[in-house]
Amino acid sequence: MNTDMTALLEIDWAQILPFALPIILLNLLLIGVALYDWFKRKNLISSPYIWLVAIILLQLLGPILYLVIGRRMIRNDYSGEAS
Repeated sequence: MNTDMTALLEIDWAQILPFALPIILLNLLLIGVALYDWFKRKNLISSPYIWLVAIILLQLLGPILYLVIGRRMIRNDYSGEAS
């Protein structure tokens, strides 16, 4: 395994940055939107803290899965309903 860090110094970051920056910004925006929505709806969705871990740890896939699937998984809390 190559652990030589001098290879990073040889990369021309000025050429890579214009392509990488929009991807990084879109990823951060997607994570921000998912976290904002999670914070507003954490009392409504089922397993909210599992979704929080998925949003944070699964960088790109986690927020997409939460926004597509997680928002629809509403908690069925019948404790406040009169019988």
